[in-house]
Amino acid sequence: MSDSDLPHLLLLAVGWLLFGALHSLLAGTTLERLFGRHARLAFNVLAVVTVAAPLAILASLPATPLFDEPAWLRHGLGAAAVLGFIHTLKFYSMSAFLGLRQETWPLTFSPWHCRVRHPWYFLMLVFIWTRQMSAPWLVSALCISAYLVIGSRLEEKRILRRHPGSYAAYRRIVPGLIPWRGRALDEAARRRLEAQALEEN
Repeated sequence: MSDSDLPHLLLLAVGWLLFGALHSLLAGTTLERLFGRHARLAFNVLAVVTVAAPLAILASLPATPLFDEPAWLRHGLGAAAVLGFIHTLKFYSMSAFLGLRQETWPLTFSPWHCRVRHPWYFLMLVFIWTRQMSAPWLVSALCISAYLVIGSRLEEKRILRRHPGSYAAYRRIVPGLIPWRGRALDEAARRRLEAQALEEN
């Protein structure tokens, strides 16, 4: 990396920062006021549009590897993250997530959620940190990781407003972004917290 690359890397970081800030702001009630029942669909469309800028900057920069590492390890972990994501889809209503259908989501805990509060964020962290590491990708990985940490906390604040008791208890048991041995929701606790969440609706 040369000094001439620094302005481009700074621009890349700013692009990710703007995406994260806009994404977090729109995830609140702003879009609900503007688009009503179509707020989720509008949110997803705007997310795709706003992520285009940092991705375009990233694609325009040279991807010179910073160091060599076993390709089989990177590809193996990356493939495991993708397969894990595919497996998680069975526990989500994708039509509701994409905003194609109105649906009330009850607070339930899938096998993934029994071990980590944000399975998709965890899998995304695994994926982004197992790509070939160039200076532009390192900047992107750091920015995306920071966004996932901040975004997960903002998301949990919204959940806690609706489920102050059950989700607070869940947070005390299950780690947020990285599964940790010995910290998981057992079957009895899962049933108890889901029943409590229903009472809070």
